[in-house]
Amino acid sequence: MPPRTRKSAKPDRVVRDEEVEILPPRRTLPLDWSVIVPTVAFGTVTGFAASLIVGGGGVIRHAVVGVLGMLVGQGIVRLTGWRLNTGYGFLDDAGMAVIGAILIILLARFIA
Repeated sequence: MPPRTRKSAKPDRVVRDEEVEILPPRRTLPLDWSVIVPTVAFGTVTGFAASLIVGGGGVIRHAVVGVLGMLVGQGIVRLTGWRLNTGYGFLDDAGMAVIGAILIILLARFIA
């Protein structure tokens, strides 16, 4: 069976079916490991610190709670303007992430 052809926008050119692209070419999700690994490591440490205060365990749970805590902590900073002022930006961010992680743990316990 001969390949099917389609009319192109230019009347003198015929486009075969194999050359027709309906969807855009495949694009991969750009993963920047130099950003992801430190974020997960920082989240694990802050999740561990939060679990020392309110209880909990497990490395995966620490990482998930810590990363979610970072998001909640930054949300608190953006919505209310409250911020820890230790004089060190890293400690300020870590403190807000721990506070956010504590809120996540308490919310999860309240729901369960």
